[in-house]
Order: sequence, then C-alpha cells, then structure tokens
Amino acid sequence: MAILLKLLMSLAGMVLMAFGVVLAPLPGPLGVPFVLLGLILLLRSSTWIKRQFMRQVRAHPRWLGPVRAMLRPGAQVISLVWLQGLRVERGLMPRRFRFMQSSRQGVKQGVKSLFRKRSSRASEDAA
Repeated sequence: MAILLKLLMSLAGMVLMAFGVVLAPLPGPLGVPFVLLGLILLLRSSTWIKRQFMRQVRAHPRWLGPVRAMLRPGAQVISLVWLQGLRVERGLMPRRFRFMQSSRQGVKQGVKSLFRKRSSRASEDAA
C-alpha cells in the first residue's frame, strides 16, 4: 500500500511539474506554483530525488537556494519571489529599463505617507 501511494505521489508530482513547464511561457508566473507543488510531491515520495535535488542545490546555490527556501515550512513566498525577481532583473536588464526597484520604492513611500496620515488623524482625534 505504501509503495502504491509513493508511486501515485511521484506520478502526480511529475504531471504537475510538466503542467507548470507548459504554462511557463505564458505571461505571469502561472507555472511556478505547479512546478513547486510537483517538486514537493516528488521530494516527499523519493529519497533518490531528494539526494539529487540537494546535490544540485549545493552545486548551484544562487539558482536553487531560493527554491529550497520556498519549500521550507513557513516560507515567506511573496518576499522570496520578489527578491528572485530583483535578482533576475538585475542580471538581464540594463539599468534604465529596470522597474522593480523603483516600483518598490514608490510603494514604500506610499505606505509611509498612509501611516503618517493615520497617525496624525489618531492624534487629532485623541486631542
């Protein structure tokens, strides 16, 4: 029974990863969740795949380190995806076409001004 369950998990993992690879060329990160879910299923079902994955993580820590961090329990996926996007943008695009860093700074300024307005209203209401 356990062997059958492991085989089914492996098969489901491979199908999910293949589906994620098919979705990868589409705009947006549509394929990433499917690839990660398939990888989770494969890593849980096979010790050989775990060993191979860890070898690849040690061989290519800059590329697979964030993937390993996303697979950990309690991972902050949004921040990890953002950091990886910044890294890819820095590696591929000329400085004048980069937009993620400037958009982050704009959002940061907007949030700061929002909290300033709220804190000033709270002090006015208290007085």
